[in-house]
Amino acid sequence: MSESALKHIEHLSVAIGPRGSTTPKEKAGHDYVQNTLNELGCATRVEEFQSSTSAYLPFSLALALMLVAEVIFYTLASSPNAQAGALAALVLGVVVTVSGVMELMLRDNPLRWLLPLGQSQNVVGVTPASGEAQRKLVVMAHVDSHRTPFFWWSPNTYQVYRIISVFSFLSLVAMNVIFLVGVFAPGGGLRNASLIPAAVIGLMLLLLVQAHNTPYTAGANDNASGVGVLLALAERLQREPLANSEVWWVASGCEEVGVYGSADFVHRHQDELAEAEDVFVSVDNIAGKGTDLVYLRQEGLLFPMPYPAEMLALADKLAVAHPDLKVRAFALQGVNTDAAHALTAGLPALSLVSVTRRGWIPNWHHPSDVFANVDAEAVDRAERFVGELLQRLDAGAK
Repeated sequence: MSESALKHIEHLSVAIGPRGSTTPKEKAGHDYVQNTLNELGCATRVEEFQSSTSAYLPFSLALALMLVAEVIFYTLASSPNAQAGALAALVLGVVVTVSGVMELMLRDNPLRWLLPLGQSQNVVGVTPASGEAQRKLVVMAHVDSHRTPFFWWSPNTYQVYRIISVFSFLSLVAMNVIFLVGVFAPGGGLRNASLIPAAVIGLMLLLLVQAHNTPYTAGANDNASGVGVLLALAERLQREPLANSEVWWVASGCEEVGVYGSADFVHRHQDELAEAEDVFVSVDNIAGKGTDLVYLRQEGLLFPMPYPAEMLALADKLAVAHPDLKVRAFALQGVNTDAAHALTAGLPALSLVSVTRRGWIPNWHHPSDVFANVDAEAVDRAERFVGELLQRLDAGAK
């Protein structure tokens, strides 16, 4: 078992504890990673960036503004200014809906311009190749931990949340259609019809407000586990570097609020990582009890983003060659990992997570995500698989 990885997981989740995005505890987690890498002899640097402070504020703002549009429409619908009110509601509604879609796609949008930002950072350490470096291998794991909304408490509550989310999006579209009709054909019937989608949006807004006001998890599985594996592998490869590959160890910030750390890293280094031989590997939530290690075939909150066929083929071969590691392919729906921006940039990437046979990540965004629930054997399997993956990638360098 990887005593080194477990030591780091325990320190991050117990000694430091909950590490909310942009908080001092997240900074303490990054300081720990940097100090550890420095002690190993890695050349390190800190790359600072600005980030949203909550995953739920952008969508809360969007829904609140949509309710403002509804108030404008409803108030003026039976007045001589009904058409003007419908037009004003439509303009606001369209801006809000488009911005919400852009947020789901991890794109800059007006919602982000209106919300407070906080300071975060990525810590980057580099292990040189023992010979001539012919590729860069980026291993990334996020330091921050999530809040604890009640809809994350079980697969069933999460499924209900996803259903409500779909109906909320459809309600946004329906309200825009009602506003549009009201511009050309105002009437009292539209006024009453608009209350139905507005009620769904109001319910979703309450869920998001509750989520935003919950405490942070200790983040043992999500994602001290990934950081622990990263640091354990850095320790090993500092002693025995890869022959042909330079390895970048990236402890990212603010993954939990919209993968801001990954976005900043890819934006900064995309030109350096443009070679076809360079590879990006995300390690996240790999310590759950009763899980298999999986490599994602796709990810995305709104539109699925497939992983490169050559990376999946390599992972398939490794899974067959090492059945004891319990590795398989999986399509995790409705989430983004740190690999999202690498995929968008066209970089060869792979994302590793551990899930149960039901497809659930144990203790996911739940108060029970503590060190006592870390499965040492799952950590060991993940470390061995990532280590073997790096070796195979290195051997393939030409």
